[in-house]
Amino acid sequence: MVDLNNKVALITGSSDGIGKATALLFSSLGAKVAIVGRDQSKLDKVAAECEAKSPHHYKPVVTKADFIRDEDVIRTFEETLSAYKTLDILVNNAGLAATKGFGEPDAMADYDRVQQINVKAVVRLTELAAPHLKQTKGAIVNVSSVAGIRPVTYWSYCMSKASLDMFTKCMAGKLAPHVRVNSVNPGLTRSNFFSSHPDPDALLSALAQEQPLKRIAEPIDIANVIAFLASDAARNMTGSIVVSDTGELIADPYAK
Repeated sequence: MVDLNNKVALITGSSDGIGKATALLFSSLGAKVAIVGRDQSKLDKVAAECEAKSPHHYKPVVTKADFIRDEDVIRTFEETLSAYKTLDILVNNAGLAATKGFGEPDAMADYDRVQQINVKAVVRLTELAAPHLKQTKGAIVNVSSVAGIRPVTYWSYCMSKASLDMFTKCMAGKLAPHVRVNSVNPGLTRSNFFSSHPDPDALLSALAQEQPLKRIAEPIDIANVIAFLASDAARNMTGSIVVSDTGELIADPYAK
């Protein structure tokens, strides 16, 4: 059974999508959450929803930050620790999708941005959080992607997620037995990533038919895995790369 009552959790990238769903779920399970994102209005709405769902009516710590800046990463952790004085769970969810293909103009600048947010910010937060998580025998959950396991169009994004998976394994060994470190690797998940498409619902419906389970993941599907990995229900797991992808990795590309 997943029990997060009175656990303190820092959840990055929590103004929307998987991060928002995770913050709401953790709050409903009694956790004290710190939420982080770039959009203050969205953060305020998530904070209000978290408080409403909390059985204890806990108000989240809210930090507006852009992890492209290392100082924002550090400030995020400092504000969380200042408010709660302790930390039980770190969910590294903030991520940036690549937009430039290999050899396109500004591809290297795109690569640098993706690496900063998807990898370096995670390393920095882990470095800051580790001493405190050791004291609480806490857990880290990194939100990676199936793109870290198999290549897709955007090479720099795939590289960043493959790096994140290896970092998960390295830190699992480094921080054991005090801190458990696992990764969840989603496949296609409903999010604002598709909002620029003229008809996102039609696109997602079409993509769903290409998946073995004939569906696209909802953010709560991934949040449920994160909550499990963060809880004592997963006390026997560390260094695991947990795929939740509606069967995307086993899809037969030649099937008709």
